[in-house]
Amino acid sequence: MAFENPLGFLSILASPDAHKFLSSLMQSVSEYYSELEQGPDYTVEEFTIHKARVGRYSCAIIEMPQPRGRTEAFFVAAVLLADPDQSMFDSKKGGLRYFTLEKGFRLGGPPRTVLCEWTEEGSHVNYGDGPAPRLDLFIEAIEQLLSKSMSVQ
Repeated sequence: MAFENPLGFLSILASPDAHKFLSSLMQSVSEYYSELEQGPDYTVEEFTIHKARVGRYSCAIIEMPQPRGRTEAFFVAAVLLADPDQSMFDSKKGGLRYFTLEKGFRLGGPPRTVLCEWTEEGSHVNYGDGPAPRLDLFIEAIEQLLSKSMSVQ
């Protein structure tokens, strides 16, 4: 949904209807997977939505309930790659990057996080060890990834 309409997705997350939207989205996902597994044991009221800037880009970050199992997310970030100097967003040129900070596992070691990204094609990219699960450090890690990938292009 985020990739189909990036501007609309970030707009609704920045609005007073964000929790209502996420509740509807979570209900749809739960219905889709109802035969495979039990639904989540949390509600969207436990989410905190942060409006932020990642470098020069607008971003919505959802802070999730404390993860219990591996691969559960601490944070989910949708970064709108729109040029703030342009007056209109061009969805063909712009786009979205979708990052997660997940609970990881280290055999015999201290707890760890894993910085990941989901692509529009549905691939899960693992960037390795992530920062401590703090909003400011998550934003900083995304900024570093974006600056590396933008300098390569």
